[in-house]
Formats: sequence, C-alpha cells, structure tokens
Amino acid sequence: MKIVLCLSALLALSKAVDQICLKMSPCGADCYSTCDNPCKCDLNAEGGVPFPLYGGICQDAGFCESEFLDLQDCIEGGGPTCPGEMLGMDELLKSFTSYDYRIDVRTVGEWNEGHAQLSIPTPGLAFHPAKNYLDVLEGKEDAKILVYCRSGGRAFDASQNLLRYGFNNIHSFYHGGFPNLEARIIEVSERDTENHPHKNLCYITGRSDICPTPLPRSHVASAQDIFSLGDNVKLVDVRPLSYKESFAEASRAPANKKKALKRFLKTVDQEVHTLVTFCEEGTFAFMGAKALINLGWSGPIYFYDNGGYQDLKKLFM
Repeated sequence: MKIVLCLSALLALSKAVDQICLKMSPCGADCYSTCDNPCKCDLNAEGGVPFPLYGGICQDAGFCESEFLDLQDCIEGGGPTCPGEMLGMDELLKSFTSYDYRIDVRTVGEWNEGHAQLSIPTPGLAFHPAKNYLDVLEGKEDAKILVYCRSGGRAFDASQNLLRYGFNNIHSFYHGGFPNLEARIIEVSERDTENHPHKNLCYITGRSDICPTPLPRSHVASAQDIFSLGDNVKLVDVRPLSYKESFAEASRAPANKKKALKRFLKTVDQEVHTLVTFCEEGTFAFMGAKALINLGWSGPIYFYDNGGYQDLKKLFM
C-alpha cells in the first residue's frame, strides 16, 4: 500500500511540475518558479534560480513568494520589487530616446487620441498578467523598457506585472503621462529654435516635414530589416571622414559638412531611394538626417539610433 501511495505521489508531483513548466515563459513566469528549480532554468551569475519576484522567499509550499512594494515606497526609497527607475518629467526628457521599447498601457480610446509613433500599445496591462501580451512583448524580457500611461498609476501597476513575469529592466514614468509628456517635448523643442526639432520630438511624431524616422538598434535584428525599409535603400555614413573604415556600399556625407551633404543629394532620387543615416551611436545620424531634410530631401529617411557602425557591421557580416 505504501509503495502504491508513493508512486501516486510521484506521478502527481511529476504532473504538477509539467504544469508549472508549461506555464512558464520565460522561466519563472507568474510566480510559478519553485525553490528546487524543476524546470531546469539557467542559473544566474550568482548560481541561483532567476526568480522574477526579486527578493522572494521560498515558502513551505515550495513556491517563491514576495510582497511587492507600493508606488510611494518605490518613489521614496525603492527596493528589489520596484521598477529600475521611477521617473519624473525632467528625468524622462533626458532619457526618453534611450529605451529599447516604450510601452503605452492606456486604453484604446486614449491611444487613438494621440500616441508616440514608436510606442507599443498594451491596453489593460495594468490589470492583466503580462503573459496575455506575449504577441507584442515576447523576446523583450531583457530589453530596457519604459512604461507610461495617462497620469502614472497604471504605468506603475503594469511595471510590476512585467516584473512578476520575468522582465528585468523596467522603468516607470510615475509623475505624469503621455499627454503632458508630449506637450512638454513639443514646448522644449519649439523653444530651442536653433536645434528644433529635438530627437525626442521625432520619437513622438515619426517622419514629418521636419523629422526623420527613428530606427533604434533594438528594432533591427538583421540586415534584412534595414534593406526592407524600401526598394532602394541607401546607407549614408555621416561620421567625420577621420573614420576611415566604412561599408563599400555606403555613401560618405559627414553630418557637419553642408557641401558634402549637398553633393550626396545630387546622387539620389527622393522618388526612388530610402535613406538610412548612421554614425557611431546615433547623435550624428540624427543630425545628418535632419540636415538632409533641411537641404530639401522629402523622401523616406531613417536614422539608426542607440547604436552605430560597429553594430551594423555585425549584422552585415
């Protein structure tokens, strides 16, 4: 009888482990990680199991559990269950374009009233498990992600839902939301008449009469992603000529050399070509693309951002 009971218990445990592992995506999702690592997760650098609930405690039931800190706690001091950064308006203005992805958790109606062109809509993420949004979030578990809403509360709740599911580089805009962020970005850019438009503004509007389209490194997984932007994509290296190495197929037109930019424009047709500027890390790529628009280019134009020549070189090898 004891043998039969033991076998039954083992079968039940095996079935439970299978269910746990099936529910996990990534490993440890939705608090289904157990202390004895039944799903054979890859260990972290310290040799531990990478539970999504950082600071969790192994309970008698075998599951890793932890209470998440509330919004005010995370603002005042932070902790292992808080977003990486709790951002106010001034901080976000400095870092808005640095994130791999920007997640907008407002309702569909709020999104339709206005949104940033490169943002990802995830309505309801503040109230529902992150696993419900894998169609747009899968593969982004290690990406640097900004979360925002209309006023800050839903962004914080959504950030914690992402942390529960194993996303580990989440940053929350708690002191405001998209409408006042957009208004502030427009105000700051228009006030700086010499440098208008700012890169922040172009991340909001996308391609416009004054803005090139941002092409962040995080959005480019292969050379094909670049060459599929148009039928005739032209790479434009806008770094200073002191950088000797470049791609054979790339045109050289330094962003700070107006004559070189004008000469380059004589070699392309805005009805035919799609331009992609690049530099070392994004700043010159934006400056060069903006300068080409100011010189009369009205065709499709992108600037490769948060990365540069060395990153593209890896894609083209």
